[in-house]
Amino acid sequence: MKKFAGFVTMAVLAVTVVGCGDTMAPTAPSMLANSSSASGSASGLASGSASVAAKGGRAALPTIVGIATSPENIGTFSTLVAALQKANLVDTFNGSQQFTVFAPTNDAFDAAAAALLGAGKTGIDLVNALPVDQLTAVLKYHVAQGDRTAQAVLSSGQVRMLDGNIATVEIEADGAYIAGAKILKTDVRASNGIIHVIGGVMLPPSGK
Repeated sequence: MKKFAGFVTMAVLAVTVVGCGDTMAPTAPSMLANSSSASGSASGLASGSASVAAKGGRAALPTIVGIATSPENIGTFSTLVAALQKANLVDTFNGSQQFTVFAPTNDAFDAAAAALLGAGKTGIDLVNALPVDQLTAVLKYHVAQGDRTAQAVLSSGQVRMLDGNIATVEIEADGAYIAGAKILKTDVRASNGIIHVIGGVMLPPSGK
């Protein structure tokens, strides 16, 4: 289990990053499933990008926000979308600037909420509890400038996030982790970047 510093207004010194139970190693590119049965975990995600070229290439793909809010995937990313809305970042990730987003699932937010706020609390409770400035800082710690594939992330060993902090990438027996959060799915292509799905909510180091 991975530990991270508490980031809510209460005096939380350390809690456990709780990951989803997905054991897929983040080595092969994957795309979000075109399935109406997406759930609150990463189980609604699968490989498949053969139709991209037929549709005119990457420019024809949805934006990062478009992918997260699609009917097929909103069940996996609705808490992340709510966080982006509260932090007024929807337009940022719906534009043309390229980003790499490490996107926590709903299950990841729920686990973080239970650890930080107590049993029975949900990811939406956590989003509502955080002041906008703190929530924005958390979200920026999940995003890097530019277009970074899984291969680039894993080979670099670290990623500088938008908030200026460095997130360390580690390879363990059961897969790869970034800042203590397990990487569940990789290389989800958007018109304005790449999404890597993670099973934990990463909190920026204290002092930033």
